[in-house]
Amino acid sequence: MAQATSYKRSLAGSVGSGMKSVFGDKGRRFYILEHKISSKYHRAGESQRIIVDEIEIGRDPRCQVRFDEQFSTVSRRHAAIVRDGDNWKLIQLSKTNSTYLNGHKVENEWYLQNGDEIQLSTNGPKLGFITPSGDKGLVKSIGMTARLSLFRQQALRPYKTAVSILAACLILGCGIGAFYLHELYQKNQEQAELIALNEKRHAEAMAVQDSLLTKATSEREKLTTELTNLKSQFGKVSKQQRNIAVATGNIDNAAINACLPNVFFIYPTSIDVTLPNGESGTLDCSESNVPSWSGTGFLLENGTFVTARHVIEAWNFWMNGNNIDEDLAQLNAIMNNGGKVRAHFVAISSSGKRINLTSDQFSINRSADQVRHIEDGVKMSMGGGGNTDFAYARVGQSGGLKFNKAASTSLDRGTKLTVLGFPLGLGANSATSIKPISSTATVGVDGLDRGVILTSETNFEQGCSGGPALIMDENGNYSVIGIVSAIAGRNTGFIVPISSVN
Repeated sequence: MAQATSYKRSLAGSVGSGMKSVFGDKGRRFYILEHKISSKYHRAGESQRIIVDEIEIGRDPRCQVRFDEQFSTVSRRHAAIVRDGDNWKLIQLSKTNSTYLNGHKVENEWYLQNGDEIQLSTNGPKLGFITPSGDKGLVKSIGMTARLSLFRQQALRPYKTAVSILAACLILGCGIGAFYLHELYQKNQEQAELIALNEKRHAEAMAVQDSLLTKATSEREKLTTELTNLKSQFGKVSKQQRNIAVATGNIDNAAINACLPNVFFIYPTSIDVTLPNGESGTLDCSESNVPSWSGTGFLLENGTFVTARHVIEAWNFWMNGNNIDEDLAQLNAIMNNGGKVRAHFVAISSSGKRINLTSDQFSINRSADQVRHIEDGVKMSMGGGGNTDFAYARVGQSGGLKFNKAASTSLDRGTKLTVLGFPLGLGANSATSIKPISSTATVGVDGLDRGVILTSETNFEQGCSGGPALIMDENGNYSVIGIVSAIAGRNTGFIVPISSVN
């Protein structure tokens, strides 16, 4: 029996070694655990490739090899497999349930050999230990996409709390508490249900609105008649109507409709990843276990395409509320440790206009980014907030939205804003059915607050990120004064002033 050593779960053995495997370090090997009984998390005959230096087996959610509650004789942290030089050893962790290797009880630890059988407690589930020979056993023989998925499952899982704390520190350093990325709702059943509920509520609200509009028809007709009379008398009623709309925040549908062709639904189609060792590959965003998200962008009259930075570089904003997006977190780790990440986007408008973009085309302000070390030299970062959450690219298109930089920094409290975008993915029904949705917000304080337009009575949702915030001028035309950035709580919003875009 091997001499017992003190084992303690470590970031270096999990995240650190996982990064080395993802980066394809020469000579690194993996092993396979073959499941010999079906459970909630694994089926009988499944081969689980292990690319990190230490894993734990048990019922605890942090275990990389997990069994469900039906296996009552499997402890929450039952056993561990740890690298020891070029060898692997099985370590007994449970104080109440035994571990067996080839039928023999493991008192403390024992070295593993190819073909060994591990059993968790008497009559408990069994695992086969397999070490592929030759080049087939090298980590680099596993495709990059698969390595990224294994890293997420094995390296990050035990350290969600630690990474969450790191993310919280980074977010606090950046100055904004929450960024919202909307994963394509077709891929997420829970979000699909939420969308269905929202559509139902929207239909109910529209029914109520139709009823109210019907009741108000006679009053509106009377008002129209009066305004027509005034126009014939003075010839200035059109301008007066526009001034009333500006003052009250009423929406001029004709003016809004004129803006819609320049508002785009934007989403990634693929992600190019280059590892620090030079190995490269492309991830297809339509596949499972590949990051995917969406947002809003818009075209300015000077040929500039504008959106939020966290729509373009989502991997720098891998905390979604209180949750870690593990797929984005691993891209962040690659990007911060000598690798490169580039996303390919498609932006589509209601007019059918289609723009293809890549993340490296965009001008981005990274001055507020925060970078921290986890352990073993691994770095992670969090994108800055405030007035740095914007990205723009010169695309040479004409006929875009007007914008007002001067007004964007000096709005009065109470000014009504109109926001166009795709909340929760709504409005982007298909590539041929793009219908931006109108939302509203109210300027909460005079001018800027810490570099952004702070809004109250905010009813735009996630998915509107990167969309234009508009005001109506005295001539009845809408112009862009800001870029939707984030929401916090139910009513507060953050809008980056358009003056931030050079």
